[in-house]
Amino acid sequence: MRWIFLAFVSLLAAAGNAAIFESLSLNRVIGGIAFNLFILSLLMVWRGAYFSDAHSKARLFVVGHATLMLAAGIGIFIIGTSMALANSCESLIFGTKPYGLVSQFAIHLQSLGYCRELGFGVVLLGLFMAYPSIRLFIGITRRSSGPPSAVAEH
Repeated sequence: MRWIFLAFVSLLAAAGNAAIFESLSLNRVIGGIAFNLFILSLLMVWRGAYFSDAHSKARLFVVGHATLMLAAGIGIFIIGTSMALANSCESLIFGTKPYGLVSQFAIHLQSLGYCRELGFGVVLLGLFMAYPSIRLFIGITRRSSGPPSAVAEH
């Protein structure tokens, strides 16, 4: 099963990057970063699940989950930014007969003319999702590049 999952992730990465980078724009580059972070998170969890001891498994799972949440936050941030700039709720309306709660909410706000405000709300949701991951990565970077502790000197 482990190799089937790796083959699936590799195929997903190749197809996704080919679709994203078909043409270049700033949104596509940022979306490509988010997508590749998602792929990286899947690979970290795969590595932790099959090829790691208990300590490194826990570390890989935490960093993999944080990378996944960062990718989701960036993706939602991109959707919200495009909604706010275009003043359109179409990114959240799924299908011609939307039945989902998100689609119905977006249609309601579109009828009231609040698509830009909904876009700003979606941007805040993306930042809210990405914030803990960013803090985790900053903390990891500070600990690994900081001066040696006094305990290590003794």
